[in-house]
Amino acid sequence: MAINGFRKKAPGDRPTNMGDKSQQKKTICQESLLEKNVYRPILMLSLFLALLCTFITYPGIFYSDSYVRVHTGYAVLNSIVKTITGHRMILETGNAFTVIPSFLIAVSYGLTGHVGFYTFFQAFLFFMMVFLLIRELNPPGQQVLILMAALSPMIYGVSVYYEANVGCVAGIILLLLLLRRTGNEKTKMQRTGAFLLIVFAAFITVGYRTNALTVIPVLMIYVWKTQKDRIKRLVPILAMVVGIAMTWMIPWIFGVQSESNASTGFVWEMIATIQRMDPETQSAYMDYLDEIGGEGTTQEAVLNTHGDTVDSFMWGSGFNTEKLSRPGTLGKVLRKYLQLMTERPADWFRMKLDFVQRAMGISKMLELNEYDYNRWERMGEYGFNDSMQRKAFHQSYLSFNQLIGFYSRRPWVAFLVLFIMVIVEHFRNKEKREIYALIYWLAVFSYAAYLVVIVVFQIRMFYPALLLLSVLDASIIAEWIQTGIHRIQKRSA
Repeated sequence: MAINGFRKKAPGDRPTNMGDKSQQKKTICQESLLEKNVYRPILMLSLFLALLCTFITYPGIFYSDSYVRVHTGYAVLNSIVKTITGHRMILETGNAFTVIPSFLIAVSYGLTGHVGFYTFFQAFLFFMMVFLLIRELNPPGQQVLILMAALSPMIYGVSVYYEANVGCVAGIILLLLLLRRTGNEKTKMQRTGAFLLIVFAAFITVGYRTNALTVIPVLMIYVWKTQKDRIKRLVPILAMVVGIAMTWMIPWIFGVQSESNASTGFVWEMIATIQRMDPETQSAYMDYLDEIGGEGTTQEAVLNTHGDTVDSFMWGSGFNTEKLSRPGTLGKVLRKYLQLMTERPADWFRMKLDFVQRAMGISKMLELNEYDYNRWERMGEYGFNDSMQRKAFHQSYLSFNQLIGFYSRRPWVAFLVLFIMVIVEHFRNKEKREIYALIYWLAVFSYAAYLVVIVVFQIRMFYPALLLLSVLDASIIAEWIQTGIHRIQKRSA
């Protein structure tokens, strides 16, 4: 282990000596992710932080959806056991949430009888990926940036948060890191290991957030452009396809049925469109969605909904999560959505523009909620660690986001600032412009998918893009600081 930092130099690393021009052209950090001991300091730091955060917040940070995923985990474990013992059953989850997190929670139940192991696993994977992304960017003073990340409430505060975007962004980063090394495997074992890791990363990414499918084409294009050999192009792409297919295959194998959660956002947009119509036109659409929710549900939703969250009309109504997750509902919803969009394009466009402005933080900052200390006073069921340390941990995340809300709660600011910085680096730093552009476009496409189907205006939905942009932002600033210091030193000399 190197005394001076978190990385042990390996063959192919970029030398710190800036005089060797030929070495600067080499790809950064070419060593395999499977190479032993290279990542030991980051591994140990991630393990320590994951254990610490798990103990402090035990069993983790829950909100309403978290309880649903946890209880679904119980049912999924039962379905897995039934299938293994030859008594396969069909489990209808009764909700529109992605089911893969509940499968991993089920594994936690099966191994330990509690969700605590899942909390630790998620936190460890998340910390590890953030630190490795910083290392991949190889900014000046990367050890300092890794420590700053470890101490940032934006990092540790979400590591134990039972929210699907946490696992999703960890999967995106793992995919990025693995595909950056495609073709560098030296042995059959390394090639097999890399293939399986890509499968796992794609499985986690899309399994946690279905709309994360939009980042897959970006990564496929990257592989196609950077790899000249046909096999080296096709193998990682095949691995991603296998990983995505597993998000549907594994639930099917164990008899778990879960529908797409896209219906909710489309229904909300239609309700909001009808709500904003002029009274004469609106009267003709007050039963528009009754065939989906039941008689009178459209009018009820139009009267009750407001512009902050889809939950405003869902709880207890005909458009509740259970009804919208039934097989075949998504197809009906999409047909009605396209029909409304073609019949009333001006009304739809005004609504959509308003929704996108809210989601981008233009008309109003993103909401800082759903990060609860003890939602519904039910955390005691899981061995709730109600302590001063947990309260301080919880409050630090909220306070930090209030402090940097101009950036974290206004996506348009974060995207615009990084766009300018990446353009500058494209001309200034040819060695890193490829990875800078890749990370930026991954952030863009990950959030663009959400803009298509908006369900809430909350920072948690922006988080995957926000994390990628923040790490990239910090790395570029570190480069600029080093450049400024060098120029001052030259002038002083």
